[in-house]
Amino acid sequence: MIWFLTIILPLLAAILTASLPAAKRGSPGPVLAMATLPALWLGLVEMPGVTAQWFVLEAQFSLDATRRILMLLTAILWATSGLFAGSYLKQDTRRAEFSFYFGLTMAGNFGLLISADAPSFYTFFALMTFASYGLVIHSRTPFARRAAKIYLVMAIIGELFLITAIYLAVQSAGSILLVDIPAALAEDPQGRLIFLLALIGFGVKVGAVPLYFWLPLAHPAAPAPASAVLSGAMIKAGLVGWMHFAPVGLVHWPGMSLLMVILGFAAALGAALIGLTQVDPKTNLAYSSISQMGIMTVLLGIGLYGGIPAALLLPSIALYAYNHGTAKALLFLGTALPPKVAGSWRILMWAALGLGVLAIAGGPLTGGLWTKYLLKNFLGQTELPQAQTFLILLTLSAVTTTLLLSRFLHLLHQQKPASGKGAPAFLLPWLLLLIAGGWWTMTPLLLPPELLNHVAADKGITGFFLNRLNNWNALWPVTLGVVLMVISLRFATLNWWPTKKAVIPAGDLLHIILLAADPIAKVLGKGISLLKSFMQSLNSPERILNKILDNPRTPQVSASAENLLRRWEFVGIGFFIFFLSLFLFLR
Repeated sequence: MIWFLTIILPLLAAILTASLPAAKRGSPGPVLAMATLPALWLGLVEMPGVTAQWFVLEAQFSLDATRRILMLLTAILWATSGLFAGSYLKQDTRRAEFSFYFGLTMAGNFGLLISADAPSFYTFFALMTFASYGLVIHSRTPFARRAAKIYLVMAIIGELFLITAIYLAVQSAGSILLVDIPAALAEDPQGRLIFLLALIGFGVKVGAVPLYFWLPLAHPAAPAPASAVLSGAMIKAGLVGWMHFAPVGLVHWPGMSLLMVILGFAAALGAALIGLTQVDPKTNLAYSSISQMGIMTVLLGIGLYGGIPAALLLPSIALYAYNHGTAKALLFLGTALPPKVAGSWRILMWAALGLGVLAIAGGPLTGGLWTKYLLKNFLGQTELPQAQTFLILLTLSAVTTTLLLSRFLHLLHQQKPASGKGAPAFLLPWLLLLIAGGWWTMTPLLLPPELLNHVAADKGITGFFLNRLNNWNALWPVTLGVVLMVISLRFATLNWWPTKKAVIPAGDLLHIILLAADPIAKVLGKGISLLKSFMQSLNSPERILNKILDNPRTPQVSASAENLLRRWEFVGIGFFIFFLSLFLFLR
């Protein structure tokens, strides 16, 4: 029953919060948060899977160790963001509409995580994708409409690649179960092609290079609670899709492995540098998300080179996602706090924001230290060419991440502070998210024993975090990033940071695409105009249609055709041809 409640409760919450009359409608926050309770339970307690014979092709629901970590992350983010939204959008006239799309998207996000078969996974993935359009366009500003349009176009393009990859993968595996796909792709001569299609289809959601340009537009356009789940939870759905297809530990695909590693580091370093040129804090964070998803792309790419078992690598990716997701949601929700939080509460606010930055950068005594150590460990074990160079790039990414997020704190500090001594009601769920942060990735609750034994061995997790060398290796890149930012702000000659307009516009690659497409659009426009002129020189279609309708024989021909279509022989033969064609197409 709990598997079904995981999906049903968010759907009921969406309907309930949107359908109540305005006079009786209280804060939707508690309702949205309570809808996450089954998902929270599944993230904390291991449960046997079930089969739903009444759902799409007898859907199967279950969670492995990797997806259970991601389920806990996702449930925490939806619960705290829902509570936050209840107070944050208290005066918003579209609050009911927001809650409706919020609940639908939540149901899709939970559903795709627990789905063990391809049809159910795709159904919930599509629900999450298209329902979140309502979150992006929520404010109805010109910027939000443009961002939502671009998001929708990219989502549809991703769906085309995705449905093709799923169909071919299921055909290759001879099974609709997702667990059968990696082994089948490892043996299939077309396995690389199928995985590449999935890489593109899910890459749109992940924000992978070069498919990321929708993300710096959509995240700033959405309200802060929506941005938190968009960046913290929903882009991880694309990562889950990749992991369902990736034959980690089963293949030696050097070309595909190097492609993912190179694209991952291009995102990790390139997005951080572009994010430094932004003037909006949420846009800065959006580029930070692209950067961190690049690191996760590198991790998965290492697994395609061979030699590292999936039982070790995939939970490591999930732990990295947990640390990033909780910290990034903390920062996105934090963008709403400076104009609202006053007095001594501001000290707590800045301390918590600083902890979030340290966790993402991999600072000492944070979950980021542990998860980045896992990546370094796997890079050291793999026989991937230029592995030492990639280790240097990983250290460099810690410096650029610190620079980028220090820039975020600086942008946030420039906002006008609140007056008085009070704190807003939505500060509580934000602090709850801080408590559930990335340090939970170090607890036995989330840490698979095999992974702990493989990396920490006899030292244990406590010994790992008390190790001076580990902490020093984490401390100096973060310190260097902070020092560089402080120096650039301190000396006027070095302070080139933009204040009013971004040096590189958000969605950078999109502007290049539109610029290149402009001449093509003009040529097509001229062609359509010429075709229109040509058609107008002939008899117009309306005239031809009117001649046919005015013909006395038309009613007789129509009646004869209708009688023919009603005959069972015609209908039977038509259905036979249809199903025969469908069978030949799908076999």
